[in-house]
Amino acid sequence: MTMGHIMTHGHILGSNMARTDRRQREFERREQEILDAALELCSAVEFESVTIEQIARRADVGKGTVYKHFASRDELLFRLNIRFYRGLLDALRAQPVEGSPRERLRCIIEYALRYHVMHREYRYVVEYCGRIDFMERAEAIWRDDFLRLDRAFQEWGVPLIQSGMDSGVFAKRPVEQVLLGVNACFKGAISMLWAGEHWCAHGGDEETVLAAATEFMLAGLVGEPRSTLVAD
Repeated sequence: MTMGHIMTHGHILGSNMARTDRRQREFERREQEILDAALELCSAVEFESVTIEQIARRADVGKGTVYKHFASRDELLFRLNIRFYRGLLDALRAQPVEGSPRERLRCIIEYALRYHVMHREYRYVVEYCGRIDFMERAEAIWRDDFLRLDRAFQEWGVPLIQSGMDSGVFAKRPVEQVLLGVNACFKGAISMLWAGEHWCAHGGDEETVLAAATEFMLAGLVGEPRSTLVAD
């Protein structure tokens, strides 16, 4: 093979790779546009009646194009759910790391709660994907994706909680127990914040709920484990 053949072959290979990259970028761009269109339509209380055809019209594509990216409406909503939580994880990773474990965790809890308030348009999708009936029919690959994301949250957050225990700021107890408690409190706070004025029986505005939930979770971390309390 002559040098000319080698150069020509390399040029063709490079051109093919460039076209493949452009097609991939176009595919990803179109997918995000479909997700954006779906979020617009699913940010209202009537979201469960939204169809693939309506999403396609809003994204200015054909139904077939939507199905090239998502096998079903449920998969599309699940991908929106994943996008929301990946955005939260990326935002938390970008937060400052200065201060004591308690102060850092306070900032993290407050920021995470505010993130949900700032992205209220996701609330119906996130709550839908958290329903038992949705989780029971979810594809195995979806559950795997979510578990990987959940592990990423833990890999990021557990060292902070552990450092607080090691330094005596937080009470020592199994980390799994701490995560269960914090998660339960956090989900309850999010339900109240996302419900807005519909939870008025509890009293307080968003800032009141946010502050009360943050202090309650921190108090749970600092307080003595139940097994060490002296019985009355």
